[in-house]
Amino acid sequence: MNKGTPIARANGFASPALGYEDCAIDLNELLIKQPAATYFYRLDSEDMEGLGLPRGALLVVDRSKIAVNNNIVLLRYEGQFLCRLMVKQKGYSTFTNGKNNFLPIVDDTEIIGVVTAFIKECNNDFSH
Repeated sequence: MNKGTPIARANGFASPALGYEDCAIDLNELLIKQPAATYFYRLDSEDMEGLGLPRGALLVVDRSKIAVNNNIVLLRYEGQFLCRLMVKQKGYSTFTNGKNNFLPIVDDTEIIGVVTAFIKECNNDFSH
């Protein structure tokens, strides 16, 4: 038999995956555009759940992207890392968790990078 010919199974049908062996999804290629400037950060609070980022999500953060209005960013704020939505108002940037809680800007506020994606493990417990 020719190597490229689908093999019949006991039920008489070839595997639906035949022919797709070389079409694997490469998460690095899909999620990381600038490898040297990209890193991961585990979200350890519930602050951003209102914006769709659950506690425990693994954030893909790109330091090479310039943050613009309505980007979700990782920032250093008063010595700690925070994930917030950047909102431009009256010519300056403010940061919110989506609950109308805006951070007052302090001298050491620094945008570390733009969140480009997030990964959340599904535990299949949707009881709550």
